[in-house]
Amino acid sequence: MAAPQQYTPGEHAHTRRPIPGGATRPPVSPPQLDGYTYISVLGEGTTAAVFLYLQHGTDRQVAVKVSRGRLDPKAGARFRTEANFMAQLSAHPFILSIHETGVTRDGRSFIVFEYATQGNMKDLLRTRTYSVDETLDMGINLASALYTAHRAGIVHRDIKTSNILITSQGLPALADFGIAATVYDHRSTGYSLPWAPPEVLRSQGGGDERSDIYSLAATLYAMLAGKSPYEYGYRPRTQQELATAIMTKPLPAINRADVPAQVERVLAKALAKNPEDRHYSALEFAYALQEAQQEACGHATPVTVEGADRFSRSLARLRTKTAAGVGPAPAADGTSRRAVAIGVGVVAALAALAAVFALLVLPNLDRSTSRDALVVNPQAGGTTGQDDAGGVTGEDSVPAPVGLTGTIRGDSATFDWKNPDPQPGDMYSWKLIDGEDAGGAGTTTRDTTVTIPAQTGAQTCIQVSIVRADRSMSTTPATVCATR
Repeated sequence: MAAPQQYTPGEHAHTRRPIPGGATRPPVSPPQLDGYTYISVLGEGTTAAVFLYLQHGTDRQVAVKVSRGRLDPKAGARFRTEANFMAQLSAHPFILSIHETGVTRDGRSFIVFEYATQGNMKDLLRTRTYSVDETLDMGINLASALYTAHRAGIVHRDIKTSNILITSQGLPALADFGIAATVYDHRSTGYSLPWAPPEVLRSQGGGDERSDIYSLAATLYAMLAGKSPYEYGYRPRTQQELATAIMTKPLPAINRADVPAQVERVLAKALAKNPEDRHYSALEFAYALQEAQQEACGHATPVTVEGADRFSRSLARLRTKTAAGVGPAPAADGTSRRAVAIGVGVVAALAALAAVFALLVLPNLDRSTSRDALVVNPQAGGTTGQDDAGGVTGEDSVPAPVGLTGTIRGDSATFDWKNPDPQPGDMYSWKLIDGEDAGGAGTTTRDTTVTIPAQTGAQTCIQVSIVRADRSMSTTPATVCATR
């Protein structure tokens, strides 16, 4: 039996393709390109090389990716795919810009990209790790870029540290869509082993949006830990050991005292072995990172997605309260400051609860067919209005669930609902309401019922949204409370 192939950390299975007989690949020569002057080699891989050129007229430096094969149909198709996908997306500030594509005089495909002067995340992690704030900031920006791709029907399929480039402004840019595919194509995969989700390693398809979310979360984990999660936690010696760890072993904790528990919880959800347990969209992942950043750092990076709210609903409410001056006033000494903070906090909480009840619950309260449930009807008053984050809703918005019921039996609360306008691919996202807040990441399900542990008080409440196949959600979620 042959000895297992040794695994070198940072090496990726799909890039190791030895040439029979032990020969090495000849270097790729930089082509002559009209309008460009060659400067230097930036990098070289199994299928392509990247060169630095100076663009005439603009005097700007650009990166030119050139296929290794001449007149190779497969290489040409890969380059056309990458160029087409990136051309659709390169207007996003956190996706690498593409300037031009073509074929060299000797028949090789090429793409001209923005030159990211600070290199890639993989190289940077050889000498440093990132702070919590830096990691969350980059994570929100990259999740915004990823959601933009997913909304355009494009799955990246190879998110990893070497495909996160850093521009001259120190901003991240998602690159290398060479093995991307549409959301309807699940036939093949290009995920690199350390960043591949369990379902891909089990050959359960080529990956989808939730697989990309996993790989992005693994990349953010590496920014904090220095390595991909299962390389960091288990130090595998072979590719098989690494694959087995990813598929079967628990996610290792990040052993950094400055990494808050909420940050680890958000990453753990995105890195769940079951895709159904992950965030249902990259936008929801961005919002979860936002809320972790607000708690850990006292501020939050806005998402950059056209047509989406810049902040999660809970953060939008917090920002509105802060702008209105709701919050504890400063005091002269520590004791009085604490007393004032507690007193003002209680008053603010009571006022907020009263306002929510008076403005939302009382006007829109419907009794369900179950005497044990109270349902807030989000559709009361018409379908056109303004949501609680300031966005305008319209008649084409995703409706909220209807016919909600809730019952408490023993220690369990069961909720049911109906979809007023079922569409192919519909799912549902629900969140437990703690007090007046339903912030944090939701849990997705394809069922119209959920059973959870009942809260200790008189009632247990959840918020439910319909999630379409394109990841759009109910403009205003429905809320239902089960009472004892």
